[in-house]
Amino acid sequence: MEEESFDEVREKLCSYYIKEEEGGLQQYILKTTVIKKDERNKVQVLSVGEPSDRATKCILLLGESGAGKTTIVSGIVNYLFGVKYDDNFRLKIEDQVEDENRRETESQTDYITVYLIYHHDEMAFEYSLMIVDTPGLADTRGTQQQNCVKSHLETFLTSDYGIDDLSCIGLVAKANTNRDFVFQKELLSDIISLLGNNVPNITQLFATFAVEKPMVDQIVRNAGVKFTGMFEFDNGVLFASPRKGCSTQKRDHVMISYRWENMIEQYQNFFDILVCTPPVSVKILREKKFLDKSAASLKLQVEELGKLLTALEENRKMLIKYELQEARNKDWRHERRLKRKSRVKIEDGFHAHNCPECDQTCIFPCPSMKESNASMIGGVAGVLGGSAAGAAAAQATATATAAARAAASSGYAVAIGSWVTRTLGGAAVTASEVGAVGGIPGVIVGGMVGVTIGAVAGACCGKMLTNASCIQPGRGDVCGEKGCLHSLSIHVKEEERIMEYEDIEIEIDEYSKELHDIAVSKRTDAMAKIVSGGQKILVCKKMVTHFMLKMLFHGKTVYELTEELEVIDPTEILEKLIAEVRLGKPDHIHHAIAVLQILKKVVKTLESCPTKEICDQCDVIMSLLECVP
Repeated sequence: MEEESFDEVREKLCSYYIKEEEGGLQQYILKTTVIKKDERNKVQVLSVGEPSDRATKCILLLGESGAGKTTIVSGIVNYLFGVKYDDNFRLKIEDQVEDENRRETESQTDYITVYLIYHHDEMAFEYSLMIVDTPGLADTRGTQQQNCVKSHLETFLTSDYGIDDLSCIGLVAKANTNRDFVFQKELLSDIISLLGNNVPNITQLFATFAVEKPMVDQIVRNAGVKFTGMFEFDNGVLFASPRKGCSTQKRDHVMISYRWENMIEQYQNFFDILVCTPPVSVKILREKKFLDKSAASLKLQVEELGKLLTALEENRKMLIKYELQEARNKDWRHERRLKRKSRVKIEDGFHAHNCPECDQTCIFPCPSMKESNASMIGGVAGVLGGSAAGAAAAQATATATAAARAAASSGYAVAIGSWVTRTLGGAAVTASEVGAVGGIPGVIVGGMVGVTIGAVAGACCGKMLTNASCIQPGRGDVCGEKGCLHSLSIHVKEEERIMEYEDIEIEIDEYSKELHDIAVSKRTDAMAKIVSGGQKILVCKKMVTHFMLKMLFHGKTVYELTEELEVIDPTEILEKLIAEVRLGKPDHIHHAIAVLQILKKVVKTLESCPTKEICDQCDVIMSLLECVP
């Protein structure tokens, strides 16, 4: 490899990390980019270089811990980029999850690492290359670890990590090994069961550290492991320093150089065969696996939908039961309206007339005024009026002004006298009668007359006020108020009034109330479960739709990949699922079978739908599933 071409490769592909080794040999670590890292399944995909549109050849490496799988990866990289023994550098690719604390007898990684080396103009290979480095088999951690590796490998082969075809399965073993190949044989048997009987046609034996004629091929054949050919990779010289000096060093240089050339020749022979070997499709395997997983997931979702529908039925029955119980006990509370009466104190100055027979207040309000007060008021008025009239008449001769006052006073006295006379019934009092009394005698006589008139007027006033506010003259003896037909004479004048009001009396049936409250609580609970169950059913229907579409998609894909040689009938798969569901619990079988019968209609509906459009038919399945409650 020329220096200029290597500088170009180093600039594009190397991480510029240079590790000094004894003898001046430098190791350039290839720069890798993580495309995918699956922590759960312990898989990582690393790329080297820029993406290329070239086809990809895939090599799967299997072997014991310490057999040299990772060294073969570095050997392939040096071969591809034309590194010569006399170059003072080597290319190396490193696993990003190597564990330095692992013992040599243990696999150096639990990850399946995929190295995707994109095609480069300097490469001695016209394809992009994918190398799958797997965890070591038969290490000191025992059978459980081996089973874990096998499980990860099966998951890897049946998952989409960018591998559609497998061009080679490389069994890596030390050339001088004398161990049996039990684990390799078991693993290859598992791979054959996954990929088919063409696996031996792409299986090659890689004998590492092959300085002398290896005997590992016979041991592998005796173990019953089938392979097509063997390649002797003397990787012990890969990182040997091309030192030149004394004669001994020269002899070593010639010998190691010869071994190097043999190693490179073996790599070249291997890649010549790799180009011509028909690959085994991993995509068909993956699609079949996806088909099986989709059918299994569909069965689980259909059974779950059956359980949800059964639970919905039970909750609806409970809802009806407790609705009836609530209706039967809704009258646990009884109310009665009762008319009651009470006596209320009346404010001062008023009173009421109460009928003792009707036990009610018939007349209210009435102002309270005593007769003595009225007589007093009338007397005072009469005294003042009479006195004023007499005094005025006595002074009538004094002056003209006094005469006028006397006349006015006489007028007042006449007015009072006339009012009293009319009230008591008699002749009116005239001014001349009042004015006839003059002088000092007039005062005395006027005063006496005024007092007399006032007393009579007071008595009349008191009587009239009392009669006017209580029982009016001419209303008759019957009360007539508020339907009262009793005599007014039996009514009692009291300073309290009788008030009527309504009172509500509540009676509670404790037993009915308890049944009603339980029914309300249970009905609410059942309703909540129905709503929640309806939401879960909708989600489950969507999941059934999802896995049904996946099953149809993968079935059609297998049909296309096998060039129409292998027909996958979804109806047969559904019939098989129906038979399996019948073996389940009887409480939800009928619902699950009803759903699967609907899905058989889906198969007929989407029979002519193109594969690429299958996954867009969610509405078709959901509409058919609407007949499910």
